[in-house]
Amino acid sequence: MLGDPWHSGVLSSIMDSTGFDARDSALIVGTSAGSVTAVELRAGASAHDLAAQNMGRPISDEGREILGRVRTPWSESEGSRSLLPTSPRMAVRAVWPPWKPDLARLAIGLLPPGRRTADPLATRIRELHPGRWADAPTWVVAVRADDGNRVVFGRDDISADLGEAVQASCAVPGVYQPKVIGQHRYVDGGLHSSTNADLVASLGFDMVIVSSVMTATESARNPLTDPQRVWFSRKLDSEVDAIRRSGTPTLVIEPGPDELPSLSKKVPDARARATELGQRAARRSLESIDGLGIHALLRG
Repeated sequence: MLGDPWHSGVLSSIMDSTGFDARDSALIVGTSAGSVTAVELRAGASAHDLAAQNMGRPISDEGREILGRVRTPWSESEGSRSLLPTSPRMAVRAVWPPWKPDLARLAIGLLPPGRRTADPLATRIRELHPGRWADAPTWVVAVRADDGNRVVFGRDDISADLGEAVQASCAVPGVYQPKVIGQHRYVDGGLHSSTNADLVASLGFDMVIVSSVMTATESARNPLTDPQRVWFSRKLDSEVDAIRRSGTPTLVIEPGPDELPSLSKKVPDARARATELGQRAARRSLESIDGLGIHALLRG
């Protein structure tokens, strides 16, 4: 899971360049691995400490106290493989008129559920943030497997704690079993969008910062070798357009030609590498025209 270290690199670089502390964000929206970063920030961990931890470097006393709350080792168990589709209803709704065909939901609906369980993730999140939910606005995005609808924990009227919400948001279809909360099953929020940035389009914030590891800049997209990344990228483009049309300055930090090849390589120190690449991408974005405007707002 390289999303969490990427985000820590992005946010630590922004903090270095502008002084902006992501812990002070008016709203944090987390999808999949981004939901883990969201909880880490709301638990009080700084971007600097998160980046240092991912890079194997010393962290502050405050960071050790916060991140040291997690005692449960990470582990994954495997259940029996079901050959039945994850959600026939989701698949049917993905292509049934009058809706626009959604090939991602169609494929996932027909795909058998994954075998892995990630229950320790929910436990680790509860250890990190003992409260049922964060005090400051925090939205964790998942998709309800029963019908394919997007749900936003922390905003929608759904009873779940942070551990349950994060496990649901990270339940990658075909890899992990859907997370059961109440009477419904939930899967990774990335099925709808890798960032779900459109959720903030009408909220009137002073600015929006989008950290995205699953997309790529226009010059780095290749539909032949990485069609999934191109799909996520085009989705993010439309979301960012909606935010900007509302008058909100928006900075998008995503892998470019200099970061994407290294990010895709399997290396022993993958988390450290992803953190460094996030830092590099953030510095590049802050030097862009959009970034200079955001830079001025953050420093002001």
